[in-house]
Amino acid sequence: MKKLSFIRKVLAIAISGILLALFQGGSGRGMEAVDMGRIASLLKELSQDFGPFFYDEEEADRIFDEDEARDGRIGAAGLTRDAWRNGADAAFRGYLATIPAGVVSARLNEALERLDRPSGLTAEQKAEIRAATEEKIGEIQLLRAEGAAHAAVVRPYVGVIEAAFGTVLAGGAG
Repeated sequence: MKKLSFIRKVLAIAISGILLALFQGGSGRGMEAVDMGRIASLLKELSQDFGPFFYDEEEADRIFDEDEARDGRIGAAGLTRDAWRNGADAAFRGYLATIPAGVVSARLNEALERLDRPSGLTAEQKAEIRAATEEKIGEIQLLRAEGAAHAAVVRPYVGVIEAAFGTVLAGGAG
């Protein structure tokens, strides 16, 4: 079973990457349009230097640290580490909430359907991957639900945020 546990961990990491690639991963409260405009601009600007990224607190901290060591654009925009982290979180969750539900369902179903395709995996391995995929799908749905509070503020900046996260899924409000 030790080998299966290792395989499960590797697969969970791979599935997270796949699902985030399909969407391109503490909630910020009360973001205003001016703040979101500043956050969206910084996300786009920083992604040009650091490459497209997905949001999580560790990634936000990494970008903050790298930017601070370089030229401090986040600080110069008047944002502290916490304000940056909360703003990037609101942008990411709000962005996910703007993706039309049909697009999200199609992408998530596509990920599950890939498991049914012939491969070198055993039925047991496929079952593990399916369980981990379904868990990540639940996490994405939760992020979308939480992002609904930020969707209206994010919507005008979807194209900018989408470019920063390296995705092309938004295609309109959801």
